[in-house]
Amino acid sequence: MAAFESAPARPPPVDSAALPVGFTADVQAIARIDAVKTVLRVLLQTTGLRLAVVARVTAQEWRCCAVLDEMNFGLNPGDTLAITTTFCNTVRVSATPLLVNHASEDPRFANHPAPRLYGVESYIAVPVYRRDGSFFGVMCALDANPALLAEDKLEMFRHLGELIGHQLENQEELERRDAQLFSAKEAALLREQLIGIVSHDLRNPLNAILLSASTLVRRTDLDERARKAIRRIVDSADRAQRLIRDLLDFTQTRMGQVMPVKRQVMDLHELTQQAVDEVQAVMPERLLEVEARGDGQGALDSDRIAQVIHNLLSNAVQYSPPGARIQVLSEGSPLELVLRVNNAGPPIPTDVIPTLFEPMRRGTEAGVERRSVGLGLFIVDQIARAHGGRIEVTSTLAGGTTFSIHLPRCG
Repeated sequence: MAAFESAPARPPPVDSAALPVGFTADVQAIARIDAVKTVLRVLLQTTGLRLAVVARVTAQEWRCCAVLDEMNFGLNPGDTLAITTTFCNTVRVSATPLLVNHASEDPRFANHPAPRLYGVESYIAVPVYRRDGSFFGVMCALDANPALLAEDKLEMFRHLGELIGHQLENQEELERRDAQLFSAKEAALLREQLIGIVSHDLRNPLNAILLSASTLVRRTDLDERARKAIRRIVDSADRAQRLIRDLLDFTQTRMGQVMPVKRQVMDLHELTQQAVDEVQAVMPERLLEVEARGDGQGALDSDRIAQVIHNLLSNAVQYSPPGARIQVLSEGSPLELVLRVNNAGPPIPTDVIPTLFEPMRRGTEAGVERRSVGLGLFIVDQIARAHGGRIEVTSTLAGGTTFSIHLPRCG
């Protein structure tokens, strides 16, 4: 270590603004290693020296990271020394341990700045390496008095230096992971807040567009070309509204809020027919078939179930050929209500199915021209869960793709 400053001949401080980035982090990283203080104490007890230091050492600078001072040398964590005035620089250049018992009488160091500037006579040190082999700095003990240290002390220093190096690597890895985790959480929070803000701000102009277009499409004096154009406006605005609702629901669930449901007695068959009729009105070119079986009465949130039907039909339209039939079945059994939507088209790959209901996921590469952001099935799954139900999917080349929503009759 080195060259330490004694009070009468302390070197001028190094300008902190000119220091390489990361040195403060090095000091903090060493400070967080609980074992460092114990190691420094062991060094003093086993050598009889009175100053022990872990220092960050580079070709440009020596910086104290941790210190145990029993000789009132005046060195503190973060202090710097001119690298050429330290014995630690010798350790860095040679990449080997160093033992000096009486520097002013040692031919190697009689003219070295350390004894002359700081009065350092005895010094023992080992290089400290990270586990990846990169050089970090030096761990050393020193004193103003000469010593009689045997070479075998270096072996003990070496083992303790390895301990510090391993702990340093662990600490830096933990800090990197914490920083990555914090950045990921911060980005996710910002993204979800942005989604919520944008969704709310888009609702008012979209409502105005949909209301105006719906009023226009009911006029009797429109030719067929104008009527088709307005229907496309209604279709686009309606899909945008559903997307906004999905975005708002997604934001709520990702912020830890439970998706709210307001149960009331309703008939699933009637609700299904109504929702399918709404979709058919804006997509007259698609073939939608509805079938009802059994008793459809149950305690459900009608708005949420309608949202499920719209999302499933939108998904079926995206992933089925233009002329293909889409079948919708609502079915009642003694304990549950079941809603099934089936469409033809390429089957969903088996490796995709386990992640199909995660947000921003999609089943296939088909239907790109009508592709949404991939929240529809995630929202369907969340609504089913909020009702105490579940969603299932089967997908084969022969039978097509069927999504089945199982809902308890009573909450």
